This record gives sequence, structure tokens and C-alpha cells, in this order.
Amino acid sequence: MGRPRRFDERKLLDHAQEAFWVNGYDRTTIELVAEASGVGNGSIYAAYGSKLGLFLAVFARYCAGRVELVDSVVSAHRGDFESAVAHYLDEIVADCTSHPDLRGCLMLNSLAELGTRFPEVVTIGRTTLTAMEQVVARRVIEAVDDGELEIAETEIDPLSAHIVLVSQGLISLSRIGVSADELRGIASTSSRMSALLHARAA
Repeated sequence: MGRPRRFDERKLLDHAQEAFWVNGYDRTTIELVAEASGVGNGSIYAAYGSKLGLFLAVFARYCAGRVELVDSVVSAHRGDFESAVAHYLDEIVADCTSHPDLRGCLMLNSLAELGTRFPEVVTIGRTTLTAMEQVVARRVIEAVDDGELEIAETEIDPLSAHIVLVSQGLISLSRIGVSADELRGIASTSSRMSALLHARAA
């Protein structure tokens, strides 16, 4: 049984997440995290084994939080399918434009930076995207059951994956400086198309 940690793990991971998110993996050091968090280098190495171990703890927690965000946004919305998709994409735009430094998404950034080097990052990222798609798929199924959409069962997962893909594309566009208004316009068009292309014929 491991020794209890003598530091506030949540606080440490918060500081580590900020460092990895702003600087990227390669430019973040244990020393930088230690200085920001006030937790000694030795304690960090003892708890996580390496910089990669610390990063994976940060990354897994961040990705779980993204799934929770999608779930809370989709589950809390009451309205028709088109407005539900619009609400989801609008919340994603609000979230990804809340950082003035255009930092994008730690998950997407890390997949691009580390995906070919650390298979654990790809595994966590794929699991996260699948979980997001499953959340959206539940809303698609509700729309089918309510008669809003008429699609085959085999089309539910592709539609859900498409909606999540759009959300991730919006985040990527935000990182290169596309304005919030432009992103909302793209989101609005996408939500209308998602509903219209699959709407039950009158």
C-alpha cells in the first residue's frame, strides 16, 4: 500500500494542467510544475514516477471533465433536436473562446503533439471521444423515439459522431483566431443541417 500523499493532489494537478495546456508537453518540466504548485520535485516523482506519469494523470482527468461537460450540456437541455444540437455547439463555442490566449483544447493539442509518441494518449483520447459520442447518441435516440428524426438504427452512431466532430472542429478553429461570432455561425448552420437532413418527412 502506497504512502499517503502529503500534498493537495487536486491543486497540484490544476497547476500541472495549466502548465501542460499553455506550454505543451515538451516545454513543461517537473521543476516548472513544482515551482507553480509549491510541491517538491521529489514528491511529484514519488507520486507519478515521471513527467509522463504526471501528464497522463492530468490528461485523463481533463478528458473525463470534457465528457462531463458534454453530458451536462446535452442532458440539461429541454427542447427539440435542432435546438439541442445548437445549444451543445453554442456551449462548446463559449467554452473554447473563454481563454484569450487561444489555447484550444488540451485533448486535441496533446493528440497532435504526442499521438505518435505515446499510445496511452491516443487510447485516452479515443475513449473520450467515444464517450462524448455516446452522450450525443442518447439524445439522437430520444429524437427518433419522439418522431423528430427518421433514421435507421445504423445511422445513429454516425450522426452522433458527426455532431461531436463539428464541436471538435469549432475548437480547432478557435485556436487559429476564428471569432466567436464566426464560430456561432458555423455551429448554427451545422445544427440546422443535422436536423433537416434527418427530419421526418411531413
